[in-house]
Amino acid sequence: MSKSGSDSITANRDTAGAFSISSGVVAPRDGTGNIRRATWVGIFIAAALPLVAPFLPFVGPPPDSGVHITNVSGLTTQFTVDSAALGHFVANVERDIAFKWVRSIALVFLVVLWERKPIASIGLKRASWRDGLVVIGGYVAVFAIGHLLDLALPKRVPSEVQLATMLFPYPLRVAMVLTAAVTEEIESRGYLIERLEAITGSTSFAGAIAFVVFLLQHATSWGIARAVRTALWTTALVALYLWRRNLPACISMHLLADGTALLAIPKIT
Repeated sequence: MSKSGSDSITANRDTAGAFSISSGVVAPRDGTGNIRRATWVGIFIAAALPLVAPFLPFVGPPPDSGVHITNVSGLTTQFTVDSAALGHFVANVERDIAFKWVRSIALVFLVVLWERKPIASIGLKRASWRDGLVVIGGYVAVFAIGHLLDLALPKRVPSEVQLATMLFPYPLRVAMVLTAAVTEEIESRGYLIERLEAITGSTSFAGAIAFVVFLLQHATSWGIARAVRTALWTTALVALYLWRRNLPACISMHLLADGTALLAIPKIT
């Protein structure tokens, strides 16, 4: 990685003969060596806003999810539903979806218009068939490892928030999966890893910070237990991005992971 103050963009020819933009070098510092204001704002959008979002009254999970567990017997759960509270939770989730899209769109515009970088500088470029094979192989491998861990770990009933999510309308769950896959990859993988790596010169540091920030986001939204259970997929997504430097590949794996977790389960009534 170049340490000069100027930007460097390299054109590479792939096996199909087409040129693609490689964004391995990004200069987030100005001529005096200071980190550019645009990059500070971008890091704030990509890391700080997602961390505080769960604590905002209109987008974070409300204190009452609308589902109240009344009895647990083994792996069987009995619960009651407060329709008004559940409706409040659904409204917060819908606003959170909108907030995530606003953040990610703002981040893309910041890259292009303020940082004056190509969108390839955050991994938004065409995926190759090799990327597709890596995604499929990685998904199968991580899914199998996760299943083995589930067999070894103690079984637990869903939390009240998880039960409330299972009561959401199916289109809302689809929107949650699509939104998380696209916006979280733009923020936590494409932008955060690339800019932290360019600032510090350390790929491992950038990946580690992106990993921790992503887990903290999920811990504040869904609880520590849920965040810990997503650590395996988070590791896979960080590793995939560092290997392939391709955001559509990460989005695809994220879609598969969240789709399996949130869409494969039936809506409870």
